[in-house]
Amino acid sequence: MDNDFIDLRFNQQGNQGEDSFWPSFTDIMTVIVMIFLLAMVILLLRNMELLSQLRLSIASEQEAMELVRTTDQENETLEERLIAREHEITMLRMQLMQMTERSEEQEAAISSQRFQITNLSRERDEIDRKHKLLTQERELLTTQVTRLNQETSRLQNLIAESNRNIENLQLDLEQANARQESTQQDLEQLRLKLSEKDQELLAALTRNQEADEQLVDLKQDYSKLEIQYNKLLRPARTAKGKTVVEVRYTKSGKYFRIDYKGPSDTRFSSISRKQLEKNLKRLKKQDNNLYVKVIIPKNSGLSYNEAWSFTNHMHQNYDYYYQEEAEKERIVE
Repeated sequence: MDNDFIDLRFNQQGNQGEDSFWPSFTDIMTVIVMIFLLAMVILLLRNMELLSQLRLSIASEQEAMELVRTTDQENETLEERLIAREHEITMLRMQLMQMTERSEEQEAAISSQRFQITNLSRERDEIDRKHKLLTQERELLTTQVTRLNQETSRLQNLIAESNRNIENLQLDLEQANARQESTQQDLEQLRLKLSEKDQELLAALTRNQEADEQLVDLKQDYSKLEIQYNKLLRPARTAKGKTVVEVRYTKSGKYFRIDYKGPSDTRFSSISRKQLEKNLKRLKKQDNNLYVKVIIPKNSGLSYNEAWSFTNHMHQNYDYYYQEEAEKERIVE
């Protein structure tokens, strides 16, 4: 009985056993499901955290790759600028050598003209000295004539002889005067020649100065036209994407020195002219885009013609830029 009621169900003991088994099983399964759900939530949170870290790592790696790419581009641009500036410096050094040689030639011409002027001045001084001697002789003769006149006044008995002597002395005086006049004429001619030489020297200096100014103007005009021409017709000479070969050319006394640095070399090495030509021919055969960088140091010991001849030979025979130029000229012809 339960609460004063009689339990009339069949198999009462079996029902009590079932009631005691299933609630315990349900509780255990509920706990297991809750543990499973809690584990799933923890795993999901952990996976989300790992996914966030992975995304951050990928973003950082992309930023690093972008930074490396940007740095490589900047390095390539700086290297191209450096090569272009070194080429400009080399060309300017060769132009300076040429101007220096021309200046030395002009100074030699001016020195020669100055030497001639010095010789003319010496001749003029010699003529002045002779003129002074003739003047002294004339004064001496004049003094002798005066003395003879005094003797004539005192010695009347010797008038005839004295008159002959006076006539002779007068003839000598006339001859001396004639010589003096001739000397003065020669002096005037020399002065005129000296003045003409001075005028010629001034004219030559003026012509040299005008020629130098015209040369500078022509060089500036030529440089401007060349720059405009290159901009209009073809891109500038660049080492980007080319096989770069560096050649340093110097002279010590009467011996020439060539330092060579190939595409795969890390430093310069001394080489003969024959071996240099052989290496360049081989590289040109392997890759037609060969950039030959000729370096003329500041104190190279070379003249303008030597530096320009070597540079022009290297460019015309092996450099890609001048090879394309020659090809275009052959097509036009």
